[in-house]
Amino acid sequence: MARIRSLFSRLLVAQVALAIVLTAILAMVFYVDRNRTVAQLVTSRWAPSLLLVARGAPIEQVRQLAPGLLLTSDQRPEAVIGIASLTTRMAIMQETLVQAGLPVTDVVFGRERNAPAAKPMLWLALKVDDGAIRWVSFESNIVEENLRERFLIATLLLFGLAVGASALIAHRLAQPLETLRARIAANDASGAALPNASCEVQAIDEAWRALRQSLDQQERERALLLAGVSHDLRSPIGRIRLAAELLPDGDGIAHRREAIVRNALQADRVVGSFLDYVRCGELPLNETVDVAVVARGLAAQQQRAASELSVHAPAKLLVPNLSLVLIERVISNLLDNAFVHGQPPVRMTVGTKENHVFIEVEDDGPGIEPDREQAMLQAFARGDASRGHPGVGLGLSIVQRVALRLDGGVAFHRSADRTRTVVRVDWPMG
Repeated sequence: MARIRSLFSRLLVAQVALAIVLTAILAMVFYVDRNRTVAQLVTSRWAPSLLLVARGAPIEQVRQLAPGLLLTSDQRPEAVIGIASLTTRMAIMQETLVQAGLPVTDVVFGRERNAPAAKPMLWLALKVDDGAIRWVSFESNIVEENLRERFLIATLLLFGLAVGASALIAHRLAQPLETLRARIAANDASGAALPNASCEVQAIDEAWRALRQSLDQQERERALLLAGVSHDLRSPIGRIRLAAELLPDGDGIAHRREAIVRNALQADRVVGSFLDYVRCGELPLNETVDVAVVARGLAAQQQRAASELSVHAPAKLLVPNLSLVLIERVISNLLDNAFVHGQPPVRMTVGTKENHVFIEVEDDGPGIEPDREQAMLQAFARGDASRGHPGVGLGLSIVQRVALRLDGGVAFHRSADRTRTVVRVDWPMG
C-alpha cells in the first residue's frame, strides 16, 4: 500500500492516464477525419451507380457501369455485425451518401445472405422509386479487415508506450526526492549535488542542510553550556562537602554536617547527570564490550539481595563498536529507574535475538501510561511530578540517546502475564 501511495506511483498513474486520454482524443479526431475523407471518395466513385439502382434501372446494366463488384438483395443481410454497424465510420458513410442525394435509409456491416462465410461488406438500404427497399453492397475501402485484432494490437502498443514513457518521466522526477529522503534519513549534510534535481528540490535540499547545520550548532552550544556549567559547579560543591566534613564535633553539629554532605552528594550526582548527557553524544564507539560481564558487575554494585535483583545473561557477550562508559551508564540508569520508580523484585536480562543485542529490565512497579512513554524519553522529563524523588529527569533520556547512536531504540511493555513493567533497549549487532 505504501508503494502505491508513493510519488513515483502517483506520477506514473497520472501520466499514463493523461497519455491515454490525449492519444484517444487525437486518434478519434484522426479517425473521424480519415473516415470522412474515405466516405467522400467512396461516394464520389459509387454515387452514379447507386443512383441508377435507386431509380429502378436494370441490375445487369448497373453492374456493367459500376466501378467494381456490386451485390444486391431484396432482404436485409442475415449476418449483420451489430457493433460495427454502430461505429462512427458507418454514420459518416450514411451522412455522406445522403448529402450526395442518395435515398439511403440504413447502413449495416455484414455478409451476403447466401454466403455467410464471405468477407464482411458494407450494405446500404436504398429506397427505390416504387417505394420498395433494396439492399446494395459493393467493394470499398470503408470495410476494415481484422478490425478487432488490429484494434487490440494498437491498444496494447499504445498502453505499452504510455507506461514506458510515463515510467521514465516519473522516475526522473521522483528519483531526486528519493535521493533527498535517503540523505535526510542518513543525516548526510555533505551537500553533494542531487542528480537530475529541479530547482525546487535543490532549494529543499539547501533549506534542509541549513536547518541541519543550525540544529548541530545549537546542540554543540547546549552541550558546551552543560559541560561548562557542570564542570564549574563541581568545584564549589566539592569544597562545600570538604568544609562540612571538617566541621568540629559538637552539639547538633554532626546532624547538620550529615545534611550538608548528603545534599552536596545529591548535587554532585545531578551535575554528573548533566555530564553524562553531554558525553553520551560525544564518546567514540570504538570498543568491544562484554555486555554480560558489565551487567553482572553493575548489578553486584547495587548490593541488593538475590530476592530483589537477579541477572540473566550468557557467560560472555562480546559486542563490537561500543563504548564501555556508555553501556555502563545505560545499565545503571535502567537499574536506578527500576528501583526508584518501580518496585522489587527487579530482573535484568541480557542477550541477543535476530542479530540484535537487547537489555531488558523489569520490575513490579505501576509502569508508564502508554500516552506518556515517548515523553518520558525526552530530556528533563520526570515521571514523579511531585518531585518526591531526587533527579533532573535525564536517566531515560540518556538511555534513549545512546540507543539512537547505536541505531537502536527504547521500548516499554508489560510482561507476558501483564503484571510487570519491562523497559527494553536493543540495537543491531555491530
